[in-house]
Amino acid sequence: MNTTHISGLLRVVAAASVSALLLAGCSSAGEAKGSAPSASATIEVTAAPTATAESDAAEHPSRIVAVTSETADMALLLAGPEAMAAVAVGSQSTEQGMVPDLANQVAETLPHGITPDAEQILSYNPDLVVATIRHGSEQSTADQVASAGVKMVEFPSSSFNSPEAYADALRQMGELTGYPAKAENYATDLLDAIQEIDAQKKGNSPRVMALLFRGGNVMAFSGDNMVPVLAARAGAVDAAADAGITATGPIDAELLVRANPDIIFLEGLREGDKAQFDELLSSPAVAEVPAVANGNVHLLPTTEASSLAGINLPVGYQKIMDIING
Repeated sequence: MNTTHISGLLRVVAAASVSALLLAGCSSAGEAKGSAPSASATIEVTAAPTATAESDAAEHPSRIVAVTSETADMALLLAGPEAMAAVAVGSQSTEQGMVPDLANQVAETLPHGITPDAEQILSYNPDLVVATIRHGSEQSTADQVASAGVKMVEFPSSSFNSPEAYADALRQMGELTGYPAKAENYATDLLDAIQEIDAQKKGNSPRVMALLFRGGNVMAFSGDNMVPVLAARAGAVDAAADAGITATGPIDAELLVRANPDIIFLEGLREGDKAQFDELLSSPAVAEVPAVANGNVHLLPTTEASSLAGINLPVGYQKIMDIING
């Protein structure tokens, strides 16, 4: 298998010996399964993979476990539900998943949370495990899976913070699943659509801030997340950075006033999610913030503009571009 990776940030961990438990049930009817890796390795590579015809692919894993929604969506898009042993439960949601119709054809799911259960993952007898690594607990689980002799591939969260990074991740998933040409087609179509929207930029430069709601708190995205990245691409100024926000975290009225955005984007799963931000945005303390005073506050669906949007990113980017263009 070609483990070449564009960004050099993704780590491919392969092990020489696979226990009898993990070998059991690792193939299914109608699917070709590649041989087990021949040597233990932790590989960081920098050259771009070469797309080949699907018939030339060395391996089509048939029992893929995708621990996170981002990785599950990519694997489903390329390999189909028949190749999946289990997917992140969020991928089955129409409010979170990129391809929920495909995800709902997979019987087994992994729950939400930042501490995946290595024992549960291994119980599916996977021949490939893919995950997004954001927290130490996720890294610990990935290490346990790899040490059990299973091919474990970790995508950094930065793989889902820009259209180009996502396209690279999609190409890598194509290499892993044995569908590089299919992945290249999706990646090329995505970037072509994004570049068409780029051409619509009028030169406006409003101050923009993006907010999310997690764990009962309103939080501000730092500039390296998908919505701020798309807004900056459309010409906006990152108000969060100007206010000294360098990492995604809680925001209060004082910090919002300091940021003083002209436009506020809200990450939401559904239309009613806008109410989660009411306490902050209806506070008298922020009444004179331009975005609030002028009603320039916009909910963006997670499935269109977020790390989960994937090939749907042009839909969200078009909305962002239209709002910034005025």
